[in-house]
Amino acid sequence: MSVNAFVASAKSAQRAMNALNSELFDGQLDLELVVFAPEPGSVRQVLRIVVKGAKATAWGYGFLWTVIQGLETDIAKEVVKELTGKLPAQIAADVVGDYKDHIEQANTEREKEELEKAATEQACKEIAEVMSQASSAVLAVPRETLEGLPVSENTIFEFSDAQAEMFEECIADPAISSVEVESNDYPPIPRNEFPRRAIRPKRPDPERDDNEEWRMSLETIIVTSPNLEEEDQQARQWKGKTANDKKALFTVEDREFWDRLHRKELSFAENTEIVAQVATRFINGKAKQAKVLRVLKFEGGEIAQPIDENGLKAILGELKSVTTDDGFGHLLD
Repeated sequence: MSVNAFVASAKSAQRAMNALNSELFDGQLDLELVVFAPEPGSVRQVLRIVVKGAKATAWGYGFLWTVIQGLETDIAKEVVKELTGKLPAQIAADVVGDYKDHIEQANTEREKEELEKAATEQACKEIAEVMSQASSAVLAVPRETLEGLPVSENTIFEFSDAQAEMFEECIADPAISSVEVESNDYPPIPRNEFPRRAIRPKRPDPERDDNEEWRMSLETIIVTSPNLEEEDQQARQWKGKTANDKKALFTVEDREFWDRLHRKELSFAENTEIVAQVATRFINGKAKQAKVLRVLKFEGGEIAQPIDENGLKAILGELKSVTTDDGFGHLLD
């Protein structure tokens, strides 16, 4: 596994952890993602979450009990149950409940403090385990599961984008044949599923124009001027023409396609033909932007499967499907 892929997996896990903390605890838990030492004779690395305390709040037994009660709310239960298949804090609640009974029967202040400290440490471990399983599940579950969670649009975006970030790097590393999250019961994710998980979601836009819409089309494009500098696409877009000889300006946002180009598996000649799923952005009925979301064929050879409707909605939000090249041709005229 490449260093880039490992770092991406750790960063994605951290993003998922932070988004859960923000959604369930208003970001009040002080969490840290740590790398445990590998097992003897192994390069296997284990990531774990540590609950260090609370931010800007009095940390201790009382606050911890509040955290556990927070995990027992209907929303928290539904989120964690959907991600991990388990109720979130019943074990922790039982553990701390036992300590609470003992504390109430403590004979001295010192005995009470020792019991509270032990309860805090035990509950921290339990909360860390819940957060660890939920965070790793964010990276493993299908995108439709993430989109169905009863959380804010921003949290769904963070979850989906964290997952996409990890699988982008997995695509770039040909040595990775599958991804498995050991602490959950999800089956291994094979490499042919990576592109679906690597789809970048649409960032929530509070100032979205009500007159804006995206239209999807399947296009055959003759590429007359490719831009092979991925980071330079906004400054200089790709140029081409459609099957009915309309001009087209567009960007390419297909991660797998770019990785094939970087590995020199594909190369452009004069008038190279591609077949692609294209999203065109309209405002007040006028085309403003075109994106190639998935290149399906390159010079007649099939190289990818189309993005399904759920994936398209994750990228674009609400969209209108069209089967013509409606939109292309307006972008240069």
